[in-house]
Amino acid sequence: MKINPLIPVGSVIKIEKAKIENVLPKKILDDLPQMINVEVIDYKMTDGMDIGYVLMTENNMKIWIFDNELNEQTKREYKIESSNKPTNLLTIELLSRIDKVEYELNGNRSIKKLANPLNLIKWLIFTLKDIF
Repeated sequence: MKINPLIPVGSVIKIEKAKIENVLPKKILDDLPQMINVEVIDYKMTDGMDIGYVLMTENNMKIWIFDNELNEQTKREYKIESSNKPTNLLTIELLSRIDKVEYELNGNRSIKKLANPLNLIKWLIFTLKDIF
């Protein structure tokens, strides 16, 4: 699975008004020019299927869009490939890499031990016994 690179925060890009007409209310669209210069200020994930961009327009309006609503020139510049199907970021392939990385927390616990489902169940029982 290939994940598109993200446009860096702080980058100024152009988006076409026609590509976001179905996303924004008409009242907001009326205030925007045909070609909109925006600055990437953050990223946003709504449903775990794709990462969107939080953008600030020249007239200080915040909007957010996904890759498919970007200008073609911006897609070429940042090497973003168009895809009609949503990208599921939490796949078995990505999750299977967790156990291959060794991180130490506070020098005494490894991520493998913390992510172990049995340890999670033990912790959950220990925590919930005081509540119920």
